[in-house]
Amino acid sequence: MKKNIVTIIMYGLGIVGLIMTLFIVYMNFDHPFAIKFVFGYVIFLGLFLIYVLALTLINLKNIKWIDIRKRLYKFIITLGISSCIVFIFLYLKQPSEINFDSILSTSISFSFVFIFSDLPLLRKK
Repeated sequence: MKKNIVTIIMYGLGIVGLIMTLFIVYMNFDHPFAIKFVFGYVIFLGLFLIYVLALTLINLKNIKWIDIRKRLYKFIITLGISSCIVFIFLYLKQPSEINFDSILSTSISFSFVFIFSDLPLLRKK
């Protein structure tokens, strides 16, 4: 499968926007354009997240079932390991404030990104 150029360009725009937003926030600019830029960047991130998730699901149906099964096994294993690591870290850091919803959401998002991150960049030959 070939790489999707549009997605690579959007990733690049996201990184450039992140650097500019961090610079604006760090330097504490109060210019109206800076506020509009940061607001526009947040909207871009939301739309880009929807685009990447949709593209991942579309590309997931284009790959072979064996590869999907391998990815799901890796996802489950990574989810279990990352859940244990986050639980142990939170138990050592603040044992009275362990939130299982937070542990599960963090582990699911980490596992999803780690296992399925190459799918938005692929396209059919």
